[in-house]
Amino acid sequence: MFILKKMNIQHYIKTAALLLLLAPSITFSQEKDVLIRLIQDETSYKLLDFNNTLTLKKKPFKFQILMNKVEGVYVFASIKDSVYRFTETSPIRDFEYLNLLELRDGDKFNLNRELNISETGWSYWFYNDSANWHSFNRATVGLAEKGMVCTKVIKQLYHTEMEKTIRLKQIEGPLYLFFIAVKDYDANGKPATELMRRKLKIEWDGED
Repeated sequence: MFILKKMNIQHYIKTAALLLLLAPSITFSQEKDVLIRLIQDETSYKLLDFNNTLTLKKKPFKFQILMNKVEGVYVFASIKDSVYRFTETSPIRDFEYLNLLELRDGDKFNLNRELNISETGWSYWFYNDSANWHSFNRATVGLAEKGMVCTKVIKQLYHTEMEKTIRLKQIEGPLYLFFIAVKDYDANGKPATELMRRKLKIEWDGED
């Protein structure tokens, strides 16, 4: 019992420390905002710029996303750099149809620890406490007016077109991700304006 309590305390201390790192980047206003952070082992990377390149080990990592007044983010992930080529101001093709291009998500509550990769569709990572399921770990952290911190662990890829699971150690080239958060939707529920976009290129250090 003592050991269990000690482990829980250590977990909460680590969580609190990460939240303290996240929190200063989100203002106390009621404006919509999104902050994306990638964590591997004890190292944390905050995606503040549009272009981001990181070198990771071929082992599990996780995203922590703080969302304020936003339900989710669209994620295009691929081992090819097609969508990744967009610039900070390039119009995104089919932006208004993002919700129609959503990939079927079989990783409910992030139980499979998978990242969908595709050449045609976008994943929608969302959190809604009134839904039957969401895209993140069950455990989330609310920060009152600062928003909600949700975690998604990645230990493998799932190629949606090939219907094939790819272990991280099997990846031979970079992994490209493109994140978009929607600010406003039109009367028909289609995305109308962007809130933010981020590009992330993950390279691997070659070690097991």
